[in-house]
Amino acid sequence: MRKVIYANHEHQILVSNYILVTKDLIKDLASDTKYSQYLEILDIIIEYHNTYGNAVNRQNWYDWIMIIPINLSVMTNGFLAGCESKRNQKRIYSIRSILTNLLEDTVAKIDLMKLETND
Repeated sequence: MRKVIYANHEHQILVSNYILVTKDLIKDLASDTKYSQYLEILDIIIEYHNTYGNAVNRQNWYDWIMIIPINLSVMTNGFLAGCESKRNQKRIYSIRSILTNLLEDTVAKIDLMKLETND
């Protein structure tokens, strides 16, 4: 997985925690092959985030700092939908609930961050 470019230390703590918890929950659920494919898509999201960050200015700073949590959430929910069966439905619901609460908390804290400028 490629290294994430963070806006600041607070952004790093929030986003890296969200990535870590999400990856751990999916790793426990998925086969090694499916988990590897999941990480490949996560790497694409990180690449997009890092590339988008090269052109960040005041108008799109909040868009940039939200890319990973929002896109990782959408990807993970799609992955969970594909994994769900009658046998694991309760487990998937629990994982989805944990990740939804974590996403809401992460996004709320990121939303409070202020743009750091050198002006």
